[in-house]
Amino acid sequence: MSAAAGEVFPYSAGPGGTVPPQYARLLAEEPVSRARLADGGVVWLITRDADVRTVLTDPVFSRARAAALPGTGLGRGQGTGIVDLDPPRHTVFRAPVAAAFSAGRTARWRPRIEEVAAQVAASLRDVPEPVDLVGSYTAPFAGRVVCELLGFDGDRWREITGDVETLLMSGGAGGPEQEACRSRLEKAFTGLLEERRARDGDDVAGVLLGLDTPDAGGGKLTDEERVLLLHGLVVSGFIGVRDLLARHLYGVLADSGIRDRLVRRPELIPGAVAELLRFYPSSNDGLLRMATEDVELSGVRIPAGAAVLPLVSAACRDPRVVDRPDELDIERPQTPTLAFGAGPHRCPATDLVLVQHAAGIGKLLEAHPRIGLAVAPDEVVHTSRLLPLGVAALPVRLDTAS
Repeated sequence: MSAAAGEVFPYSAGPGGTVPPQYARLLAEEPVSRARLADGGVVWLITRDADVRTVLTDPVFSRARAAALPGTGLGRGQGTGIVDLDPPRHTVFRAPVAAAFSAGRTARWRPRIEEVAAQVAASLRDVPEPVDLVGSYTAPFAGRVVCELLGFDGDRWREITGDVETLLMSGGAGGPEQEACRSRLEKAFTGLLEERRARDGDDVAGVLLGLDTPDAGGGKLTDEERVLLLHGLVVSGFIGVRDLLARHLYGVLADSGIRDRLVRRPELIPGAVAELLRFYPSSNDGLLRMATEDVELSGVRIPAGAAVLPLVSAACRDPRVVDRPDELDIERPQTPTLAFGAGPHRCPATDLVLVQHAAGIGKLLEAHPRIGLAVAPDEVVHTSRLLPLGVAALPVRLDTAS
């Protein structure tokens, strides 16, 4: 066994919710190494940018076969979502999703996304201080946006996202509460599809039905497949954005100098979002792949059948690609990091994520330019209960100068 001898993977996050400190040593000394899991399994950890890109793009590394492995965590023991498929089956599902979140459609949605962010930011004035930005800002912002983009009435965001989160937190467990959630979601998603067939719109449901972009392949899906996609999009669009935006706001507010620069120069926000995505990734580990034949990475032979884990967050700090990788520099010249992944499973909503995070940061600072943490930065509790890393709460005061 190599990697950190005696340590069990996944490793604990570093200070302030940053990547585990072991990653720096792995990048320098053991870019391809084996690690032990708590359940006795063994995975190969891949850390360097070039090697991670290979794992994410070379079809010799199968996501579907890794999803079928026994155990839980790191994407094992599952296989019902788009992230658990290999091409060509994966391509059938990805094409309409990519069309639904195209650059053109995102540009049309941008004014509404910014409007929602501004409305939620303004509503914080009615919340008793200290204000928790997770419960009072990033959750309602992410929830309303994802519901509206899918085609729901935005006022239903608590209903839809609440049931999705309950199921996700239950880890697939049964029980009356979980069954009630599944029943309500099935009714909500099928109802959305039925309603969308009868009206015009510019939303994801229309694309999945093949109404707006017939060439994208949405018309070839079954309604059962569309419901699965809608469910997954709520997970990523609500929980993913809620938690990751909260981490990014922590990064901005933990250093008042960063906040002040973005307030004075809002044109820096798009570049700051790219840097925050690199510095505060959505996860410190990732989804397993399986090597389907012997393969060599950085001079190390990985045998066929091995479970391989591409550590995107480590690759985002590869000094071969990023200068001063452990420094958060919101004016850093943009580098081609792997924040959105690569290959068939690269995030199809990249443009939307950039727009949504820029709006989420920009409109909050515009409404509350002197906002600041209500506790010391090291008192903020970072959590990894769900795949997207987040913070348990982000307490702030809207005017730290008063």
